Amino acid sequence: DQLMQLDTEVSPQFIGAPTTWNALGGQGSAGEGVVVGILDSGIWPEHPSMSDPDPLGKPYAAPPTTPASCAFGSASPGDVSFTCNNKLIGAYQFLATYKAVQGGLLATEFNSARDDGGHGTHTATTTAGNRGVAASIFGVPFGTVSGVAPRAHVIAYRVCANAGCYSSDSVAAV
Repeated sequence: DQLMQLDTEVSPQFIGAPTTWNALGGQGSAGEGVVVGILDSGIWPEHPSMSDPDPLGKPYAAPPTTPASCAFGSASPGDVSFTCNNKLIGAYQFLATYKAVQGGLLATEFNSARDDGGHGTHTATTTAGNRGVAASIFGVPFGTVSGVAPRAHVIAYRVCANAGCYSSDSVAAV
């Protein structure tokens, strides 16, 4: 038995991503030309893992598909507009069933693709977040992190809200 430390910045090493990165040209190009769709609780578009250029200053090429729309900037307090870039190329809300069955969103939730709980942002950045992102929790530095496919483009689909996710909303997003 041994005492282990929480090290979420080593997820790529844990799943063997560096071996694949090295076989395909290195981490600096991992995911290049790929579009990743994330169905979850939305995305916080200003997160440095979604910036263009990436934190190391490398800009993104235009996506291999027509850029999608970015559904941010509702009347919800704090839900400011955001224009997608060549990293985060789209963001949508698919919550029709959720809103119908649950009677709408809570007053504290954003009525857009913006992630108000953090789960979707965590999932998206783990999958395809930029490399070289300085990680910290409450101002305490934890090194730099990288998504598994850091050069991939991302489209986020918000299909989950406070009470959960309805299958029909996920299918509609697909």
